[in-house]
Amino acid sequence: MNYKVSLIIPTYNRVDALERTLLFVCKSNNLPDEILIVDQTNEASTASRIKQLVNGINGKYIHLKEPSLVHARNVGIQVASGDILVFMDDDVDVRADTFTNVRCLFNDPDVAMIAGPNDKEPEVHRNSLIGVLLGKSSWRKRKMGHVSNAIYGRLPEVCSDYTPTEWAMGYFFCVRRNLVLKWRLQFDEHFKYYSYAEDLDFTYGYFKHCQEERLKCYYSKLVAVTHNASQEYRIPKRSNTFMVILHRYYIANKHFGMKKYYFWCRWSNLGDYFYRLIRKEHPGDIIEAEKFFHNYKNDILCGNFHYDEFNY
Repeated sequence: MNYKVSLIIPTYNRVDALERTLLFVCKSNNLPDEILIVDQTNEASTASRIKQLVNGINGKYIHLKEPSLVHARNVGIQVASGDILVFMDDDVDVRADTFTNVRCLFNDPDVAMIAGPNDKEPEVHRNSLIGVLLGKSSWRKRKMGHVSNAIYGRLPEVCSDYTPTEWAMGYFFCVRRNLVLKWRLQFDEHFKYYSYAEDLDFTYGYFKHCQEERLKCYYSKLVAVTHNASQEYRIPKRSNTFMVILHRYYIANKHFGMKKYYFWCRWSNLGDYFYRLIRKEHPGDIIEAEKFFHNYKNDILCGNFHYDEFNY
């Protein structure tokens, strides 16, 4: 079956990274049927440059006034018309055969999600012993992509053409649009700004539905990409630490129930604290984030993160 593919790329203040990404997309030997760029740039000249880039490849340009990665992806879902939705970051290099392979993989009707590993990341030490002890990975699940007890997404030790996974990294993954609509899924808009773990939250929720219907979710080296992790725009380290901690508590409560996972989240945060001390890095923001969680626990578990009090 010749599936129609919609490529959805949110972007925010990263015109140079986006230009490189679109250059690689356009070198594909089998282009997506539609390319949707959801731009949240608030600087007029930068937004104009991005719009010109999109017009130059006959893509669809959508501008949002407020920066929100999850909202941008949800707008992409609403606008897209393809059978397969490909979510990709604006700092990713695809291979010439990436979209050809996406179509081939989805020719199996039992395949519901495909994610591309990052070929920049070595397939070693992904599930170290210290990571297992801190709940950051599972030794039992080390050969598959999985969500750990401390609510970290972990990649398989080695990725093959068909490696099972419970989740996908947001820089490149593909799902069936009809299933997203059927299950009424969307990215959780409680997460704001340049979110942390919104991809884990969405894809793990999608995976749970797939389990119920015996559908398959894979990481596949056939759609490996290069994630360049552009530094054009990154949230400050302190805000990032707060998001990493608060979002994990929220996801633990949302998908698993807090009792068991609360311990693992806190235990792994303690491990991070001592790891920073060993590396002679300032660990104070970990303690601050833990205190912040306990001060606003009920709000945070309901998705009110009080971003304005730490996002500066």
